[in-house]
Amino acid sequence: MNSLFAQQTDFETVIIPVETKARDFSEYLVQLAWLNNPESAIVQDEVKNAQDLAKNTRKEWMRDVQGTFNLNEGNVRKAPQTTVADSNGNVTSIVTSNAFYPRYNVSVNVNMYSVLSQKTKNRVGNREIQIAEHRVNQRKLEIRAETLSRFTSYKVAKAIFNTRTLAEQESYASYILVQQLYKSDEKTLDEYTTSTTMYYQAQEARIRAEADVQLAKFQLEAMIGLKWEQVQHPLKED
Repeated sequence: MNSLFAQQTDFETVIIPVETKARDFSEYLVQLAWLNNPESAIVQDEVKNAQDLAKNTRKEWMRDVQGTFNLNEGNVRKAPQTTVADSNGNVTSIVTSNAFYPRYNVSVNVNMYSVLSQKTKNRVGNREIQIAEHRVNQRKLEIRAETLSRFTSYKVAKAIFNTRTLAEQESYASYILVQQLYKSDEKTLDEYTTSTTMYYQAQEARIRAEADVQLAKFQLEAMIGLKWEQVQHPLKED
């Protein structure tokens, strides 16, 4: 079991950060693919969205806390006046105090479900962040594999094209020689026809190989987001 944990993937090495110099040209292409692929930006933004939602979720319980404040109506209305006459007939106005208690009421309502379920909501929010981060790592693996695969296909196509080009050149030299010998009656018509056929076959094979190079290059360009001619690196081979 310990050996399994020791072999967990370090996703910082799957795709080297852009600010770090790539070890070789193929790693540089992987960096370009990650930098220029729109899906890379999408999965990274999903992580940010999950983080923001988790922040809001942690404060969600406050939404269901409600406070009320009521001032006793009797303390708001103007106090009534009472007229009193003494024995000499003098009239006096007396203001009656509105001393009603309690003068005000304060209450707080708390939704206990929101409070008690908050920890669970927080855990869900954290898992959503982890899921989004896993998607980023999965995309890193996919982009690395696809970029290296297309780069390998391009190199193989180029190698085959170079071989086909040499074969065509040799076939052409043989064709010219047989043609000259045929004109001087040193080669038969069958030998001349065979030489011609072999030359045309070699020429066709070279043309097909050249097309394969172009197709492989287009596939690689679609991955790295740049034309091959735009890629600048000291280890690049044309």
